[in-house]
Amino acid sequence: MRANGDLFAPDFKETPYWWDAAPHETCAPGPPPATADVVVVGSGFTGLNAAIDLARAGRSTAVFDAGDLGQGASKRTFGFVGMALRHGFRALTKRHGVAYAVEVYREARAAFDSVAERVRTERIDCHFNAGGRLILARSKRQFDDLADEYKTREAHLGTRFSLMTGAAVEDEIRSELYYGAALIPELASIHPGLYHAGLLARAKEAGVTLLPGTPVTRIEAEATGFKVVTPRGITRARDVLVATNGYSGPAVPWVERRMIPFDGHVIATEELTPAAMARILPKDRSVLDHAHHIMSIRRTPDQKRILFVWRTAARPTTARMMGARLLADAATIVPAIATVRLSHAWSGRCAASFDQWPHLATHDGMHVAGGYCYAGIHMSTYLGRKAAARILGRPDGRTVFADRPFPTVPGYRGNPWFMPIVMKRYDLLDRWERR
Repeated sequence: MRANGDLFAPDFKETPYWWDAAPHETCAPGPPPATADVVVVGSGFTGLNAAIDLARAGRSTAVFDAGDLGQGASKRTFGFVGMALRHGFRALTKRHGVAYAVEVYREARAAFDSVAERVRTERIDCHFNAGGRLILARSKRQFDDLADEYKTREAHLGTRFSLMTGAAVEDEIRSELYYGAALIPELASIHPGLYHAGLLARAKEAGVTLLPGTPVTRIEAEATGFKVVTPRGITRARDVLVATNGYSGPAVPWVERRMIPFDGHVIATEELTPAAMARILPKDRSVLDHAHHIMSIRRTPDQKRILFVWRTAARPTTARMMGARLLADAATIVPAIATVRLSHAWSGRCAASFDQWPHLATHDGMHVAGGYCYAGIHMSTYLGRKAAARILGRPDGRTVFADRPFPTVPGYRGNPWFMPIVMKRYDLLDRWERR
């Protein structure tokens, strides 16, 4: 076993790999405007996608963020762009019928397309790569479950996929743990830092007022709109969109009581030679374990490093300690990783909802989007744009994700003390299904 000091490259950073190419802007914000047509709270993918559409429609739009623009989960995420949801297609057909399941998953596809369309039409150079995703199964039981899910999607949605077992799986990932896999050829990955930088540039071009370092402490309803209170001043707005997701706080208690924040933990390796890369991930695909407790691995867009994410909602610790733990985890899956060092380790705060659905809601006239449940990039892009359409009064603001109640539970006030217990339950379920 290597000494802990041997695990880290000399230039090791406790910040996301994505920030190397897309660092934060550090300019001081101007004073908050006295009035705006729309105030957006949160400068991640949800907030910026909404703000761009609102500003281009002629609405004066101000985006407030407690920290640097994009400092939260959007520029910390793993970079998968998918079409799936936490609720599988078969499970939805059993609970709600085929027609509803099809409606939901058609919108999940539209969410994926919304990212591809935004990147294409805005000419955002962010390494959008539709190279496909490999979903891995460790046992025949898991493989059969995976195959049945995608055969059902193929029958009702036309989803393309192929199945593989044995040596074909090892040609994709150098691991002996897996019985089989499903390859979904249309799914994609992205450089989230550069995607956010592109959105930020388009927001500026559209005339959006951007206010980093301006936390919203209170939002009060008034006769003609809302009073948005910050330590730096007050803005009155006709409409408000709260897009804070895992960073929601007591400024809007109704939102805080519905978001379950949890940390995702990610590592990036040092640069690898092509030969070393071939011993870990021979092909440039995003890879996902078919499990309740999500484990994912992929190449960086420049093909030089490996990214690995696991241990969702693990108790807070230092980036170095979590990085060492994740590197050891990765080596149990792909042994060749055991010889490489880490260049980056970081965490990002995501959010789930109690019913594990993404939500777009309106509460007392205020719009709220969040609770993406592992579907962050495509659902935040999609629901940000849907929120803008709803504020603008357009019929295309309609979405199935706004039709469901946004639940909470009695006594919950935003402290996710129970998340380690939830993840332990997921681990037990995964062990049972891998038997």
